Amino acid sequence: MDVRWRLDNIYKSVDCQELLNDISEYSEKLDALNTFAEVNFNDKADPERVIEGYIDKVNDILLYNKISAYLNLILSADTENKQAAKLFDGVSAVSAKAAWSESLFREYIKGIDIEKFSKNSVIKEHIFFLRREKEAAAHSLSPEAEKTAAKLKSTGSESWQKLWEGVSSSLMCEFRGREVPLSEIRGMAYSADRNVRREAYESELKAYGKISSVGAACLNAIKGEVISLCEMRGYKSPLEESVIGSGIDLDILGAMLGAVEDNICELNRFYRIKADYLGEKRLPFYDLFAPVGKSELKFTFEQAVDFVKSTYGGFSEKLGAFADKAFEGQWIDAFPRKGKVGGAYCEYIKALEESRVLMNFSGNFEDIITLSHELGHGYHNEALKQESPVNSDYPMTLAETASTFCENLAYSRAEKVFSGKNLLTVKESRLSGELQSICDIYSRFLFEDSFFKEREKGGLSAGEICSLMEEAQKKAYFQGLDVNFLHPYMWLCKPHYYDADFNYYNYPYAFGDLFARSLFALYEEKGEAFVPQYDTILRNAGKKTVREVGLLAEIDFTDRAFWKKGIKNILKDIDSLEKLIN
Repeated sequence: MDVRWRLDNIYKSVDCQELLNDISEYSEKLDALNTFAEVNFNDKADPERVIEGYIDKVNDILLYNKISAYLNLILSADTENKQAAKLFDGVSAVSAKAAWSESLFREYIKGIDIEKFSKNSVIKEHIFFLRREKEAAAHSLSPEAEKTAAKLKSTGSESWQKLWEGVSSSLMCEFRGREVPLSEIRGMAYSADRNVRREAYESELKAYGKISSVGAACLNAIKGEVISLCEMRGYKSPLEESVIGSGIDLDILGAMLGAVEDNICELNRFYRIKADYLGEKRLPFYDLFAPVGKSELKFTFEQAVDFVKSTYGGFSEKLGAFADKAFEGQWIDAFPRKGKVGGAYCEYIKALEESRVLMNFSGNFEDIITLSHELGHGYHNEALKQESPVNSDYPMTLAETASTFCENLAYSRAEKVFSGKNLLTVKESRLSGELQSICDIYSRFLFEDSFFKEREKGGLSAGEICSLMEEAQKKAYFQGLDVNFLHPYMWLCKPHYYDADFNYYNYPYAFGDLFARSLFALYEEKGEAFVPQYDTILRNAGKKTVREVGLLAEIDFTDRAFWKKGIKNILKDIDSLEKLIN
């Protein structure tokens, strides 16, 4: 079986003429789009023609995402590929030109009633996109001001972000007399040896202490810029900007977080059970990912593929056929190797209607879950095949729906197949991941929200930031963790805090997890009758509001009871785990 992905059907090589021609053509089309905007966005006499023309041109240009997708895939598999890196930087600079036409278009549609053109087939098909752009226009500066802001950003938040990436990526930790990379130290959190976990935790905190002042300076600068721009654009807060960008509203977010708060003590029972299993009263942070049980689960990649194919096929013929296509089409780059990035992700190439999945397979059961998760993203992309590029773009809150749903499929099958200590490992693994998506995500949300509020008053020291993080962890891990062993430097671990475009990059994961949980409960209730409903949800993720997508599954996201229903299923699993341990 091929264990490296196929890329030559995207481009033959980094130096092939087709790629270079497409980059040149992409640049020319962006220039043409900007010219179209400058010439036509003064025409208020025939807005129907102008809007339709703009949509057609944007759909065409979005297909060129295969260029950046290809270069990103190349660099992920070979971080030392200098030619690909140089081309990627150049393409990123070219892509920045799209901001001009976008800002001009938002200015143009401010005073236009787009609803009266709903008989136009192109406009009707893209009415959600237009409504979203019109809403964004209400929070946009003038095109010239946006252009200036983008220029200043390159020497502002983007420079601070690069500084932080450089400092953090080169951080080394001392462990038992030798220097090891931070990534290796963090990986020791999963060790079966408690002494290794604790020493690694202490080494990590000590290393972070050396760069905390630099991190604080970067975070203060980046979040300060975000606060200023939000105020200039008329947002009440960065949180309001975030929820609008995520396709939801504060009522939906409040309902979800309220349900989490109402059940935080019961959810943390998982950590108390785990602490008891490990012989502790409360769980120290370094034991969050301690393995439970002595599982014998070990898989070859071929066995993992068979497991995923059987799982997918058990849900629907369509999902099973997709899995076959992905494996037969060599969409997966499976094993770690020198020069390949860590982690896992799924990349969509709309022009080919194909996805590619990067992972680092080691033979653990978690790798099967990772494979199921990433191919779930691929299936979501598959569901959008018939949609235009514009309508294939969906918000973060829905981005984890299919992936997490497919995780649930895999876990459900595993719990039927495995028994004894292997079943214990599977159940603990599932709950550990879900509680990370709820409790840990909740702590990150609380921290970021409190940081923004304090940053409005002035800059914060590294010590003050650590205090905010500890308070957030105490609230989110209510009576679950040992308060003497928290992780005050978690704000230095997450790169999203240092990206001015990804504020509150946390609650969408809790949203996705609980939404997928509820969808899975519907599947267990309805069986095969749920399958077409599921596909409809995925297909509409880019052309309906999140609230409307929920209604396709008869879900009201503003109802706290809905979110509690998903949490209730998790609490049942916690009960099941406790019985199995006993």
